[in-house]
Amino acid sequence: MNLRLRRVLQAAAWCAATFSTAAFAEPSTPADTPVPLTLSGVDQVTPWFNSLPATSIGTVWYCGSNPPIYATRVMAYAGFSHPPPDLTPAVGEVFYTHVVIGHPGNPCTGSAVGLELILPPGIEIANSANDPVFCFSMVPNPSKHLINLDTDPDYGCPTSFPLGLEGYAVRPLHGGLSNSGAWGMAMGFYLEILIPLRATQVQFGNNPIKWRVNPDVGVVGYAQVGPQVNGDVIFRDSIDANLLNLDLCTLTPTPAGC
Repeated sequence: MNLRLRRVLQAAAWCAATFSTAAFAEPSTPADTPVPLTLSGVDQVTPWFNSLPATSIGTVWYCGSNPPIYATRVMAYAGFSHPPPDLTPAVGEVFYTHVVIGHPGNPCTGSAVGLELILPPGIEIANSANDPVFCFSMVPNPSKHLINLDTDPDYGCPTSFPLGLEGYAVRPLHGGLSNSGAWGMAMGFYLEILIPLRATQVQFGNNPIKWRVNPDVGVVGYAQVGPQVNGDVIFRDSIDANLLNLDLCTLTPTPAGC
């Protein structure tokens, strides 16, 4: 499954655990020697640096259990894309952040998940026709299968980001669950949303990108990752075939549609 615009999203297996913080050097300053890039003409897989383990958000009573059994409502982690193998994005070039949310809990009626993206100083949303937002879900029944929410008549990927309570609201284009602006999830569901960003200043990883996850009234948690962006202004967007992995396709068994 490929979405081939300027950037290409490829649902291919990738293990997030293979990357660690140690793989990244501190971002360089504008005076440093630029990082060389080989233009081989071959599609480049742009990996994720994910901040793991996932954050647990909310506790629910497992529907119908007696005596009551309690479980985590949702879990989430965040990441940012970077040039392979372990380079950092440069000031001015587009890279992506994503959030991956799983729903292990069973609160009977599911969850209406509100999302916001909170950006550190010096990073902005870079959504465009060439670098769009991607949004996918994985549902377990009748079998695990991937859904492109951009083509769903009730959802659609966001194209604008109004201010929310703490950051930029990330709402389905067509209204989402019951036209509430929320993302509907239930036990066994997964959600992955990818948003393009651009840095206007060097980032050292100490100011995190935060995803505010709100699966129920008064229940809020944060998945966050500290981006690293170097000051060597090299625009690698001239390579039209960058590939972004979809973490939902690393689930076992692999969801249909990956």
